[in-house]
Amino acid sequence: MKNIIALFFSIIFISACKKDEPAEKADLYPAQPLVTASSSAIAVFHQPIAYYQMYVYRYEPSTGLWTNRIAGHFSTISAADPSFIGFGNPNVLDSGAPMFDMVRLYSAYTGTTNIKTVGINVDQVLQFFPDYEGAKTGIVKVKTQDVVLRKSTAGQTITIGMSGGGTYDETSKVMDLKITFNEAAIGGTTRTFDYKLSPTALTL
Repeated sequence: MKNIIALFFSIIFISACKKDEPAEKADLYPAQPLVTASSSAIAVFHQPIAYYQMYVYRYEPSTGLWTNRIAGHFSTISAADPSFIGFGNPNVLDSGAPMFDMVRLYSAYTGTTNIKTVGINVDQVLQFFPDYEGAKTGIVKVKTQDVVLRKSTAGQTITIGMSGGGTYDETSKVMDLKITFNEAAIGGTTRTFDYKLSPTALTL
C-alpha cells in the first residue's frame, strides 16, 4: 500500500515539474517564419535620406567572381505598403536605378547602359519576415513581378520577369538573395543570379 501511495505522489510531482519546464526549442523557434513583415529589418537596410543607397554585389558565374559595387541602388519605402523596400530614383525626374544590375545585363536589348534612359523604378521589391518573434534573422521575399526597361529608342520598352528570395541578418547587416529573371518576353528562358546587399561595404 505504501508503495502505491508513493508512486501516486511521484506521478503528481513529475507532472507538476513538467508544467514548469521551459518550452522546447521547436516551440520557441518555429519551422515557418512569421507572416508579419519586419520593420526593424527595414531600418537596418534603408535610411530615409536623399540618395541613400545600399552596397549591392552580383556573383558573375562566367568569371566566378563577385562584381564591384553596383552603384545607384537608391532604396525607397512603398507608399502603398510600407513593409516593402523598392528601388528607383525619386530625387531625379524621369530617372531610375540599376536594380540588381538589370541595366547592364539587358543592355544588348535596350541599346544602352544609361540608368536614366532605362528608367527602372519599382515601388515594391523586398519584404522581410523574421524567423520568430523578435528574431534578428529571417527570410527575404522578392516580389514576383514584371519589370519594364526603356530602350534607347524613344517610346520602346522591354519587359523582364523577376522573382526570388533569400535571407537577412540584422546583426551582420547582410542580405543574401537569389533572383531569377524570366526572359520569355525577349525570346529567352530564365537566368538566376546570387546577390549580396548591405548598408556597409563588403569584402568579397
